[in-house]
Amino acid sequence: MNADEGRKFNCYTYSEAKTGAGQLLEFTCRPEDVEKVKEFLKIVRTIDVPVTGTVNISHGGYGKYTRFDIVQHKYAGGGIGYIEVLEIKNPPDGRHGIVLHEYSGPGGSIFYEFKTLKEAEGTWEKFFNGRKELGQCSGFIRSVPCGWMDPWFYAVGDQLLMGDFAFPDVMGDHPVYRFGRKFVVQEYDDLPVVKTCVGSVMVERGYYEREKKKYTQVFWDDGTVWDEYCSTKKPEPLAENELWIHEATEKFQKLLAGRTDSFTIDFMGGGKFIGKYKPRDKKSHHLAGEYKVKLTLAPNQVKKGSFYFIPTPEAPTIEENIRKQAEKAGKEIVSIDLIMKVGRRDTKKKWAGVYKNPY
Repeated sequence: MNADEGRKFNCYTYSEAKTGAGQLLEFTCRPEDVEKVKEFLKIVRTIDVPVTGTVNISHGGYGKYTRFDIVQHKYAGGGIGYIEVLEIKNPPDGRHGIVLHEYSGPGGSIFYEFKTLKEAEGTWEKFFNGRKELGQCSGFIRSVPCGWMDPWFYAVGDQLLMGDFAFPDVMGDHPVYRFGRKFVVQEYDDLPVVKTCVGSVMVERGYYEREKKKYTQVFWDDGTVWDEYCSTKKPEPLAENELWIHEATEKFQKLLAGRTDSFTIDFMGGGKFIGKYKPRDKKSHHLAGEYKVKLTLAPNQVKKGSFYFIPTPEAPTIEENIRKQAEKAGKEIVSIDLIMKVGRRDTKKKWAGVYKNPY
């Protein structure tokens, strides 16, 4: 076989392998060369395939490719971040083509949609002074935090679009954190949120070589990341028959935020789960504060005074609190005749939520 014949692939097979950085690739080669290719890819960090028609958007000292026809009208950068105004001339599937895109390094990126290019450029001009009022800027439509994922308009080649994002290249083969699987994730306020896994990788951490261990990073569909190295609360897989819990959680969070005072979950078979906030019963619960009290002790002793009352689940009222104290002291109460709160009366008690003492 001469050199020319050696370059022909009359017989070949399909296989997959990962680069040293975890990028999953599909390749074809001769059957006897599969293992050679896999070994070679281990020393390669990543592979990018140029695609005809891609556009390289300039970002200071480097560029970023996209398969869309994009014009960068405004750009400003500093340090590891930048902000730009982009006009995507061929947005697919009804996506909006005028965006103000901000990248902040480790914090990832976020983009803002505007009705017109002029309004986006106007916002870019005053962005650094008016960031907090961005939602009130003329032409503002919405904001989309991207986290670690690329926004849809920076997709390249045949990279799939997943809502507002480009489908990530990071795809692990973890036995638990698989693509498309739903998990219950504890957010910063310890509230459970259901998220969908879009990939995972193993990352080696540790200052000294002997201390290095591998930890899992899981990437979610909203652009956030769960890092095993710095979190003790592991995401819990969500069973298919428990998806109603997600709906109940969302509705309950609206109740906590004051948007509603009740909600209903409909089950198959006609059953319902009904949740409703019930205000405090003034007769069965007293608010914390200073109270004046007149009581009669056996045999015929009248006492008046004031004390600071703090309700508890065991003694939520003044009467119950006084009777428990008298019982401990071995005294018999004949009657409690007067209870009056000292100072301004509380006319409205703020709802504290189910995770705090409602008293």
